[in-house]
Amino acid sequence: MIKLCGAVMLINLSIASCHAFNITYKGGPRIKSDDGNFEIGLNGRGHFDGHVLYSDHANPDYPAFGSQLIKGNDRDGSNWRRTYATITGRFHSINFKFENDFAVNAASPFPHSLREAWVSTQLGPGQLTLGQFKPYRGLEEITSSNEITLMERPSTSSTGIYSGRQFLTGIGYRSMLRDNLGMGIHVMSLSHFGLPLEGITYGGRAVWLPLDKDGNRLHLGFSISRDTSNKDSLPARIVDVYGGRLGVTQSLGVAGAGFGAPHSNSQSTFSAEAAYAIGPLTLQGEYALSRLDNTHQVNGNLRNSIIHAYYAQASWFVTGEHAIYRKDRGAFGKPQPSGKWGALELVGRYDLAENIDQSLIANPCGTGTSKCQVQVITFGVNWYPYQGIRFMLNYYLSEAMMGHTGSGTPERNDNLSAISVRTQISF
Repeated sequence: MIKLCGAVMLINLSIASCHAFNITYKGGPRIKSDDGNFEIGLNGRGHFDGHVLYSDHANPDYPAFGSQLIKGNDRDGSNWRRTYATITGRFHSINFKFENDFAVNAASPFPHSLREAWVSTQLGPGQLTLGQFKPYRGLEEITSSNEITLMERPSTSSTGIYSGRQFLTGIGYRSMLRDNLGMGIHVMSLSHFGLPLEGITYGGRAVWLPLDKDGNRLHLGFSISRDTSNKDSLPARIVDVYGGRLGVTQSLGVAGAGFGAPHSNSQSTFSAEAAYAIGPLTLQGEYALSRLDNTHQVNGNLRNSIIHAYYAQASWFVTGEHAIYRKDRGAFGKPQPSGKWGALELVGRYDLAENIDQSLIANPCGTGTSKCQVQVITFGVNWYPYQGIRFMLNYYLSEAMMGHTGSGTPERNDNLSAISVRTQISF
C-alpha cells in the first residue's frame, strides 16, 4: 500500500509539474508554480578540512601551552567540517528555510544538528522571522560560512565573544529602512533545537553604506546584545580558539563562575564594524567590548570582567574580481570567477582578544597568571576555479600571552602555528 501510494503521488506530481510547475537547476534544483504562490529549492555545501599543528619547543623552566600537547601532531588530521543540506521555499506570503548539518550527527544527533530552521513573512518594510537562526550581530558572524574569507571566524564572533551561541531560537525583525540603511532586532532564548528554552538574549544591529557602488563601497555598522544565562541554558562565556578549529582553546571568562554568584548572569556586548571595498581590495575590521557578570571573587566579593576583542583584515583578488555585497545580510560575499583559470584571492588578518581584569589577584581566566590575552596572525590563499568550488589554504601564527605566575617566574607566552586546508563545494 505504501509503494502504491508513493507511486500515485509521484505520478500526480509529474502530471502537475507538466501543467502547473516550472523546474530550474541554476543555483540548485528549484520547483516553482506557474501562479507564483509556491516554490521550493534544494541547496547543499560540503567543507572538507585538513589540519597540521606545530607546537612550540618545550621550555624546561615553564612548559609552554603548545608543548603540552601529548604529541606534536596529536591534533593533526582531516574531517568533514560541514555537510549542509538546505531546503528553502515560499508558500504564498510565508517563506521558510530548513538546514541540517550531517557532519555533526554522530556527536550531536538531530535536532542538535539543525542550523537554520525558520518561517518568515513580510511585515511592513521588513521581514519577521520565527524559529532558529543567527542573532543579528557582527559583520563576520552574520556572513555565511560559504563566504567567509578565512577558514575561521575572528574572536569578535561565535569563535570568541559569543562562544557556542551561533544559532539560537526566537523571533527577529530585519529591514532595509532605505537603500543604504538597514537594521535588525532579535529576542531569543539561549538555546537551540533539542535544548530546553532557557535563558534570554536580546539586541540588534544597524548598518549604513555612505558609499554604495559596486567596486567602491563603504560599510559601517554596530551591534548590541545582552545574554542572560541560567543553569539550564547555553552559558554566557567567552572562549577563544587559536591555531584553527582543531587548535587550542583559551577561556577568557564565564558569567556566573564566581563562587556565590546568582543563578542568572549576563553578558553585555557592544560591537562596531567597518569595511571598505574598492576594486579588488577589501579592508575590514571590528571591535567588540563585552562585560561578563560575576566571573570571579576578589577578597570575598564578586567581580565582573571586561573583555575586548578586535581584528583587522585585508583581502585582494589578484585576478581582478571584487567582493559583492549582500544587502539582505549586511555582509560581503564572494564573486563569480571571471577568468579562464578562476579567481585567486590573498588575505591576511590580525586578531586579538584579552580579559583586561586578569591579574595575580583576580583570576577570571582560570590560568593563575598576571595576563590573559590571545593573538592570532592568519595568512590565507583562496582559489575559486569555478562558481561553487573553492580551495583554501590558511597559515596561523598564534600566541597566548599569560604573563607570569608570581615574583621571579618567567613570562608565559604559549606559541602555536598551524596549517589548514579546505576543499569547499556548494550548489
